[in-house]
Amino acid sequence: MRFVRGLVSFVLWVVAIPLLLVASGRVLPFDNVPPLPLIVAFTPWAALVTLPLLVIALFSRRWVLTVLLAVSLAGFVYWTAPFFVPPPASAPADPADAGTVRVMTLNAHLGQADAESVVDLVESQHVEALTILELTPGLEEALTEAGLDELLPHSFTVPAPDGPGGSGLWSSTPLSRPEQLRGTSFAMPSALVDVGGTDVRLTAVHPYPPLPEETATWRTELVELTEQARSDRTPQILAGDFNATYDHATFRDLLGSRFADATREWGAGPVVTWPEGSRVPPLFALDHVVVERDMPVSDVVPMDVPGTDHRALLATVVVE
Repeated sequence: MRFVRGLVSFVLWVVAIPLLLVASGRVLPFDNVPPLPLIVAFTPWAALVTLPLLVIALFSRRWVLTVLLAVSLAGFVYWTAPFFVPPPASAPADPADAGTVRVMTLNAHLGQADAESVVDLVESQHVEALTILELTPGLEEALTEAGLDELLPHSFTVPAPDGPGGSGLWSSTPLSRPEQLRGTSFAMPSALVDVGGTDVRLTAVHPYPPLPEETATWRTELVELTEQARSDRTPQILAGDFNATYDHATFRDLLGSRFADATREWGAGPVVTWPEGSRVPPLFALDHVVVERDMPVSDVVPMDVPGTDHRALLATVVVE
């Protein structure tokens, strides 16, 4: 009997320790120490496992474990619940309004996204502003042949022939003042788009992923993006693969008091976008549309695109 009880305790602790590490990592105000960026990404899923484990620990009278799991679960609920709180009731945004823009972002996975599917989404979803990450010359040519330039005739692209370094943005209205973020591994082009007479800076975001040996690079590039965004008082929309979830402290630092994550503002739950197209279902919300806090958002939805390991993310943003 003592052996069985000891074995149960051992199994409970083995399962609980990763959950406690996720909770501990999420509560820290920094994430630039590996493997913290990888650990905290599991926060929404850790909550689902913690609840049944807490019940087992409680009824089996493992009091220390019960307290630790209860505190962790309270933290998980506190951090995740706001994603399920819808915005105050108001009339839904009309994409046809001049002051509203329909935004789509997609990581094209080394240019392997199916160009016709991308263009079909742009047309069917009435997309007016598009950012594509991991853009290659071949994909750009395929998008043109599929008719993207007829739907979004204005573009600023920085394709890369090899690797994930290329990016581009397209718009239904003219682009002006094109720029590129300085000091980043991957291209992050931006330009002003006209939304109902208001200039909005649209930026294609793609920092280096937080691999254990490249955590410093990932954070440095997000910090550089944060500094550039905050220094520009022009209204902004940042859309892309941030290689970060809301649970990353560096991503929340980017948002600060000025910006908001469209997914969280929409209140329909976390929108997971990666990995896609494999046996593993999408687990992490790495792709975001980030807007000014005074820009209401609606219809934040993911869409599947053949050929890539990310879902496209679409959002309707009210600029004025």
